[in-house]
Amino acid sequence: MAAPHAAGVAALIVSQQNLRLGPLAALLNRTADQQPCPSSLPVGYDFFKCPNGDPQNCEGGPSYNSWYGHGQVNALTAVTTTGP
Repeated sequence: MAAPHAAGVAALIVSQQNLRLGPLAALLNRTADQQPCPSSLPVGYDFFKCPNGDPQNCEGGPSYNSWYGHGQVNALTAVTTTGP
């Protein structure tokens, strides 16, 4: 569900600022709320396994990791920040 939210925020930004794709993506990444790796698997995630059968692991730091990417889109911050 991250893609529809990011696309909606991107549309709001483009309606206010005429940004090209590169600066628009940079603005979304810069204004996202950082999400660190979870300390334990969220409910239901034990069902998803790697191809070799091992449980999934989150790798990376709070600014970018394998579960949350650059973080959670923050619509208010993204729309009110002038880019790029």
